[in-house]
Amino acid sequence: MNVIKSVGNAITKVNRAAAKFAAFLIFPLIFIITFEVFMRFVLSMPTKYSYDLAWMMYATLVFLGGGYVLAQNKHVRADVFYEKLKRRGKMIVNVLCYPVFFFTSAGALVYSTFRLAKSAWIYGETGFWTDWQVPIAPIRTVLFLSMAMLAFQGIVKFFELFKKPEEGGLTEKSEGGVNRNDA
Repeated sequence: MNVIKSVGNAITKVNRAAAKFAAFLIFPLIFIITFEVFMRFVLSMPTKYSYDLAWMMYATLVFLGGGYVLAQNKHVRADVFYEKLKRRGKMIVNVLCYPVFFFTSAGALVYSTFRLAKSAWIYGETGFWTDWQVPIAPIRTVLFLSMAMLAFQGIVKFFELFKKPEEGGLTEKSEGGVNRNDA
């Protein structure tokens, strides 16, 4: 059990570090956009590269933060019904929904982003949105890695469901079954 906990902590630390790195991308992103606005509207000399740099930095910022957001329970959830459930109901919903919804979609995203990144590297694909024609393999690789990190964090969150309540989990308080105050 300690090995699983150690691996889970390591995954969470990697996601935290990736999110902190990604958060600092806001500063060069602001600079690039401000520079482009100045070049376009003050000097009437728009750049070829600012659009591509801006969307790639923003995508990196958003996607690398996904695993961290999941680790912090700050992701979007339909709280209309979920928050009204008691501990046991939340446990049942989570145990059923993680495999059905999260793992299937995360698996599909990891698989598809891997294929996209692989083909971008093999064929040297470039962006067609601007004249710059930037290579898109790096951003597709970031996308794949962020989806893999999100999937691994989802596995960690799924295993955390089975922790005892005193350890932050949603399992029953009493060993022999349901605690009457919570069911």
